[in-house]
Amino acid sequence: MSQLINEILLRLAKLVAAGIVGAIIYLVAVLAAGVTPSFDLAALCWISGAVALLLVESSPI
Repeated sequence: MSQLINEILLRLAKLVAAGIVGAIIYLVAVLAAGVTPSFDLAALCWISGAVALLLVESSPI
């Protein structure tokens, strides 16, 4: 049971990390690039944050 809880917490931590990376990308896009803020932009930033985490996690280095 403890391993199941640890796996759930690890997956939730990855979602939170993807949200943080996505928020940074969102802020850069809105503040630095001047893109109009929208829900679509926020969703795309969150997805790009998740993909970035997957790439870092599965890196062969």
